[in-house]
Amino acid sequence: MKTVTLLFNCLVLATSTFAEPAAATSSNARPNIIVILADDSGYSDLGCYGGEIDTPNLDRLAREGVRFSQFYNNGRCSPTRASLMTGRDSAAVGFAAGTLGGWNREMEQLPYRARLPYETPTLPELLKASGYQTFLAGKWHLGGSLMKTGLDRPQQWKAQHPGWELTPEEIEADYNALPMQRGFDRFFGPVEGETHQFLVPDADAPGVKSPCTLSHNMYLDGNVPAKIEATRTYAMRCYSESKTNYPFHPSDGKTGLAWFATDGQTDAALDMINQAKAAQQPFFLYLAYQSPHSPLQAPQALVDKYTARYADLGKVETDRVAGLIREKILPAGTDYKKTFSGTGKNNPAKAEQTRELAAIHAAMMENMDENIGRIVTRLREQGQLDSTLIVYLSDNGAASHLGDLMNKPYIGCKALLWEGGIRTAFIASWPGHIKPNTLNDTVGWVGDLLPTFLAAANVPFPKTFRNVATTPPDGRNLLPALMGTAMPPPGYIFSNDKGQQGVVYQGRWKLLINPGWYALTRKNATTVYELYDLSTDPTETRNLATSQPEMVKQLASTCDDWQKRSGILDYGELLKTRPDFSK
Repeated sequence: MKTVTLLFNCLVLATSTFAEPAAATSSNARPNIIVILADDSGYSDLGCYGGEIDTPNLDRLAREGVRFSQFYNNGRCSPTRASLMTGRDSAAVGFAAGTLGGWNREMEQLPYRARLPYETPTLPELLKASGYQTFLAGKWHLGGSLMKTGLDRPQQWKAQHPGWELTPEEIEADYNALPMQRGFDRFFGPVEGETHQFLVPDADAPGVKSPCTLSHNMYLDGNVPAKIEATRTYAMRCYSESKTNYPFHPSDGKTGLAWFATDGQTDAALDMINQAKAAQQPFFLYLAYQSPHSPLQAPQALVDKYTARYADLGKVETDRVAGLIREKILPAGTDYKKTFSGTGKNNPAKAEQTRELAAIHAAMMENMDENIGRIVTRLREQGQLDSTLIVYLSDNGAASHLGDLMNKPYIGCKALLWEGGIRTAFIASWPGHIKPNTLNDTVGWVGDLLPTFLAAANVPFPKTFRNVATTPPDGRNLLPALMGTAMPPPGYIFSNDKGQQGVVYQGRWKLLINPGWYALTRKNATTVYELYDLSTDPTETRNLATSQPEMVKQLASTCDDWQKRSGILDYGELLKTRPDFSK
């Protein structure tokens, strides 16, 4: 059998259909909609998902709403965001096989273009056309550049894409991929994927409350470089193994005026909420935090709080599992792979590093929770909380620098296709509509959010957009599940990473194809399969591939067909076509 190569950030619900939205509210009472997207948060990080991190505000949203036990993202930053914004499989909108959005990462093949197609409608565009105000505070990471305005450097793009012609049409298309051109009334945040969390005043004015003027490839305010005022004093912890290379931060261990990303993005979001309240229109707010993504940077006091909590990593692991059982998210007696018992006996330096990384990760999570509390408090003060649908999820599992500790009891991490890489905590709160303190086992996917929000807002999906016929969303309307109705699983969910490792879900079955990084599997002469029955083995401890060959054959064939339709390339072929991003 031909090796099936998929990119794990490309999911599609193959048999789902998009129907006209069923009215959830009267037409004059459409909800505000807030999507809070964490960046690299683990499945069991939150208190309401069994974790040891203090997240009282998210825990309260969970008590006032619903949690899903089996909700999936696309396993990486940009592909998850692409499906969130479009309701489509990420390969269909330029983000196949883990492609990351950025003008210097664009590729010629449409599935790998690294920017959203202008002819594909986005969630903010559809909501804005129906009378919503639309806001984005935080990370975009879906392509676009300011080359049209002269702020980006065409010569650098050309150096990274030898032999390509940078036409005026391409420059215009890049500009049209930016948030303000894709339906947002206001945007504040980084276009690219990763920046320092702490920004400090100019070095020539230490201690002075001066603005930090950021370059175009970091933060934008609309379509212009943002000017950021450092007005708070922080004791800064900025982790780095190197004292010379990024993410080294010269303010590590120092106290002074600074701007911290999660706090600053929340400040912008609060201003947007105030603007929406004054206009007396419903609003859509996409709050895309960078935490707890690397670089790992957080206020020192919060890091200190968690240092002792991670002294025994094996206990953290078992306590998280016990917490999930206590929360009735995981069945009692579920077996799982114990990774951290006895950690430190053979490599105490590595164990100490893991403890330090875990403490900073936890500090970033608690800080994010504090800021979510600020958002909820503002809505409550304005009398808008009861008319607001709030959802929380992560774009992928916690990253590899912590192994799978933060994703327990699942194995794997960000960029891997085991459950630890693509299963996320998911919370939805909508007072008066979602029954409080409920748990739903319906299988959900990030691409379901667009049709779900359109249904809640009574907005139909258009047959044409910018004079081009549209393709219906791949996701499905989960509004019935949010309201407490059990829904059958989707026909299929596919995902792929690097054109090398793939996964397909069908009902209770999950087939992994060449799981793990390319470097771990490239020496295998034959394709490696892992088959799991998630209804009895949600933590992937019993590989049934040998005993269920017909199921393996069926799912692998279906996955192969999806790959071909999606234009996903084998990893070796993909390497031949990539531009030189190192320049």
